[in-house]
Amino acid sequence: MRTIGKLLVGTVLAGAVATGIAAAPAASASAATATTASAATTATAAYSNGWKRFDRGDGRFEYRWGKSNGRYWLDFRMWDRDRHDRDYSFFDVYYKRDGRWYHYKRFSSKSFYSNKIVFGRDVDDFRIRGGYGHGGNFGWSGYHNYR
Repeated sequence: MRTIGKLLVGTVLAGAVATGIAAAPAASASAATATTASAATTATAAYSNGWKRFDRGDGRFEYRWGKSNGRYWLDFRMWDRDRHDRDYSFFDVYYKRDGRWYHYKRFSSKSFYSNKIVFGRDVDDFRIRGGYGHGGNFGWSGYHNYR
């Protein structure tokens, strides 16, 4: 009796799959026109990864990046969840030129801070990290590299 039940279930599943395959060409034809219409958007999305987030201590960091006209750009926001302690949130930005890393700038905030950076055309890569602390005692995140 179990084999008849399995056979019946298998037949129903096979019928459902066959129906899906028959309907697929019409759906893929309309999807193909939508795909070609959004090709420019997809090319832009290859560099613009949307907002990403990481935390370090009470510091919260969000960033997105891209490349346009041969230049990298970085847009970031950071905020400190605990404004009543002595600690600050820190955001370090580094860039790479001719195979060497250089420190671009350190940003700090006791509340909320937002900035957009556009690097020069000679910049090959960049990386960021977030930290939390005071008086030179920071808990740093790992580096976030892009390329």
